[in-house]
Amino acid sequence: MSSDGPIYRTKNYPHPQQQQSSQFYQPTTPSPQSQASNAHEGDYTVPNPQSHNGFFSPQTAFYGSSNQATSSIEFLSNNPFLNVGFNVVEQGMKDMTDKTINMLPNQMKKSLSSIKYYFAVDQTYVIKKLCLILFPFRPRNWSIGYNADEPVPPRVDTNAPDYYIPLMSAITYVLVAGLVLGIQNRFTPEQLGMHATSVLIWNIIEILILSITFYIFNIQSKLRILDLIAYCGYKYVGMITALSSYLITDSLFIYRLALLYISISLSYFLVKCLRLQILPDIGGSQPYNTNGNTRRIYLLLFVVLLQPLFIWYLTQHLIIP
Repeated sequence: MSSDGPIYRTKNYPHPQQQQSSQFYQPTTPSPQSQASNAHEGDYTVPNPQSHNGFFSPQTAFYGSSNQATSSIEFLSNNPFLNVGFNVVEQGMKDMTDKTINMLPNQMKKSLSSIKYYFAVDQTYVIKKLCLILFPFRPRNWSIGYNADEPVPPRVDTNAPDYYIPLMSAITYVLVAGLVLGIQNRFTPEQLGMHATSVLIWNIIEILILSITFYIFNIQSKLRILDLIAYCGYKYVGMITALSSYLITDSLFIYRLALLYISISLSYFLVKCLRLQILPDIGGSQPYNTNGNTRRIYLLLFVVLLQPLFIWYLTQHLIIP
């Protein structure tokens, strides 16, 4: 069959809707790796932190490597300006401390330097002194040893007063008091601060009362204020013993029995220790006076009987009858 005009051949193109549907609906199923990569493609790049020993930690994400930290420390330590500044500050603090000490009175400087004497203890001294406070009824020599008119350190003489046992026993008392309140469901974190403050305040009040009493009685003795602070601090050993007996037995009767024994043992211990320092030396070093001797005995009894009163007052509010 022939025709006069040109012959055009038509090509069958797919419909646009069919082409679009063929692009989105693929017969093949993509792999999970390709789906994860396509999900984040074009949004941001996920960091791939290097883990330490196979684990990822927040430190590796937010902090630099250890090499950077080491280099920073080396830079600070090798910086001459910082070293000069540290030296100036250290020298200034040293000069300020020396000037402050030099401005103090001579008696106060002597007292500050003598505080080291009360901390010269060892483990053997602490064990022996605790046994002596709790069981003082065995006959023994209660005099303090001297070396060139100076008392020997506590680690050499068990009769010498110290500050280590009073300080540690006061801290232990605060912790035991918190434990007692915790067992009774009455503990709050503020209780520890309140008991620590009460320990400090009552110590100051006690020393002030005794110092005023010594001044009123006008008694000159070998007992110093620093020694008196140490002897008054031994009562915390008895307070810990009384509270511990209540914790172990949960019995008010056992607490009162322990309180009675501690009061007697501590009073006996203080009488034996203080009578050689408060009472006059009849051997001849101090003049004997009947009225003065009576005042000294009253003062000794006042110091001794004040300790059981403080032990009862500072522990009875912790016990629920």
